[in-house]
Amino acid sequence: MNIKERITAVYIMQRFVRMSRVLLPLYIDLINKRKLSSSEKEKMRGIKNIYENFEANPSASVHLINSDILKLIQSVYDWVVSKKGQDPESFHTYNEFIKESDRLIATWDHQLLN
Repeated sequence: MNIKERITAVYIMQRFVRMSRVLLPLYIDLINKRKLSSSEKEKMRGIKNIYENFEANPSASVHLINSDILKLIQSVYDWVVSKKGQDPESFHTYNEFIKESDRLIATWDHQLLN
Protein backbone atom coordinates (compact mmCIF):
# COMPACT_ATOMS: atom_id res chain seq x y z
CA MET A 1 0.00 0.00 0.00
CA ASN A 2 1.51 3.31 -1.03
CA ILE A 3 1.15 6.47 1.04
CA LYS A 4 -1.78 7.85 -0.96
CA GLU A 5 -3.72 4.58 -0.60
CA ARG A 6 -2.96 4.49 3.12
CA ILE A 7 -4.18 8.07 3.62
CA THR A 8 -7.37 7.27 1.70
CA ALA A 9 -7.91 4.11 3.77
CA VAL A 10 -7.45 6.00 7.05
CA TYR A 11 -9.85 8.71 5.89
CA ILE A 12 -12.49 6.11 4.99
CA MET A 13 -11.98 4.41 8.36
CA GLN A 14 -12.40 7.73 10.17
CA ARG A 15 -15.67 8.38 8.38
CA PHE A 16 -16.91 4.85 9.11
CA VAL A 17 -16.04 5.14 12.82
CA ARG A 18 -17.74 8.54 13.12
CA MET A 19 -20.79 7.22 11.30
CA SER A 20 -20.91 4.07 13.43
CA ARG A 21 -20.71 6.11 16.63
CA VAL A 22 -24.05 7.66 15.65
CA LEU A 23 -25.74 4.81 13.77
CA LEU A 24 -25.17 1.86 16.11
CA PRO A 25 -26.74 3.53 19.18
CA LEU A 26 -29.61 4.72 16.95
CA TYR A 27 -30.08 1.20 15.59
CA ILE A 28 -30.19 -0.21 19.12
CA ASP A 29 -32.81 2.38 20.10
CA LEU A 30 -34.91 1.55 17.05
CA ILE A 31 -34.71 -2.20 17.60
CA ASN A 32 -35.89 -1.75 21.18
CA LYS A 33 -38.98 0.27 20.19
CA ARG A 34 -42.28 -1.59 20.21
CA LYS A 35 -43.80 0.22 17.26
CA LEU A 36 -41.88 1.93 14.49
CA SER A 37 -43.07 4.62 12.14
CA SER A 38 -42.48 4.13 8.42
CA SER A 39 -39.61 6.63 8.65
CA GLU A 40 -38.00 4.65 11.47
CA LYS A 41 -38.39 1.40 9.52
CA GLU A 42 -36.65 3.03 6.57
CA LYS A 43 -33.81 4.21 8.84
CA MET A 44 -33.41 0.67 10.15
CA ARG A 45 -33.24 -0.74 6.63
CA GLY A 46 -30.65 1.85 5.67
CA ILE A 47 -28.47 1.15 8.70
CA LYS A 48 -28.74 -2.59 8.20
CA ASN A 49 -27.78 -2.17 4.56
CA ILE A 50 -24.64 -0.24 5.50
CA TYR A 51 -23.36 -2.88 7.92
CA GLU A 52 -24.43 -5.88 5.86
CA ASN A 53 -22.48 -4.55 2.85
CA PHE A 54 -19.36 -3.37 4.68
CA GLU A 55 -16.61 -5.87 3.95
CA ALA A 56 -13.49 -4.64 5.72
CA ASN A 57 -11.19 -7.03 7.47
CA PRO A 58 -11.31 -6.21 11.21
CA SER A 59 -7.53 -6.36 11.38
CA ALA A 60 -7.34 -3.41 8.96
CA SER A 61 -8.03 -0.95 11.76
CA VAL A 62 -5.25 -2.47 13.85
CA HIS A 63 -2.88 -2.10 10.93
CA LEU A 64 -3.96 1.40 9.90
CA ILE A 65 -4.81 3.18 13.16
CA ASN A 66 -3.59 0.79 15.87
CA SER A 67 -7.11 0.12 17.14
CA ASP A 68 -9.47 -2.84 17.15
CA ILE A 69 -12.42 -0.55 16.40
CA LEU A 70 -13.61 -2.47 13.32
CA LYS A 71 -13.78 -5.66 15.36
CA LEU A 72 -15.77 -3.83 18.04
CA ILE A 73 -18.16 -2.36 15.47
CA GLN A 74 -18.65 -5.77 13.90
CA SER A 75 -19.22 -7.40 17.30
CA VAL A 76 -21.78 -4.79 18.36
CA TYR A 77 -23.65 -5.05 15.08
CA ASP A 78 -23.63 -8.87 15.20
CA TRP A 79 -25.00 -8.78 18.75
CA VAL A 80 -27.75 -6.34 17.79
CA VAL A 81 -28.97 -8.34 14.79
CA SER A 82 -28.82 -11.63 16.71
CA LYS A 83 -31.60 -10.28 18.97
CA LYS A 84 -30.30 -12.42 21.84
CA GLY A 85 -30.73 -9.66 24.37
CA GLN A 86 -28.01 -7.99 26.32
CA ASP A 87 -25.67 -10.05 28.48
CA PRO A 88 -22.54 -8.98 30.37
CA GLU A 89 -20.29 -9.74 27.38
CA SER A 90 -22.35 -7.73 24.90
CA PHE A 91 -22.65 -4.88 27.43
CA HIS A 92 -18.86 -4.86 27.83
CA THR A 93 -18.30 -4.94 24.05
CA TYR A 94 -20.74 -2.07 23.52
CA ASN A 95 -19.05 0.01 26.22
CA GLU A 96 -15.64 -0.73 24.69
CA PHE A 97 -16.96 0.39 21.29
CA ILE A 98 -18.26 3.65 22.79
CA LYS A 99 -15.01 4.36 24.66
CA GLU A 100 -12.74 3.47 21.73
CA SER A 101 -14.76 5.37 19.14
CA ASP A 102 -14.92 8.42 21.41
CA ARG A 103 -11.15 8.20 21.98
CA LEU A 104 -10.42 7.96 18.27
CA ILE A 105 -12.78 10.78 17.36
CA ALA A 106 -11.28 13.03 20.05
CA THR A 107 -7.78 12.27 18.74
CA TRP A 108 -8.78 12.99 15.15
CA ASP A 109 -10.56 16.19 16.13
CA HIS A 110 -7.50 17.32 18.08
CA GLN A 111 -5.30 16.63 15.03
CA LEU A 112 -7.61 18.73 12.86
CA LEU A 113 -7.19 21.68 15.21
CA ASN A 114 -3.38 21.57 14.91
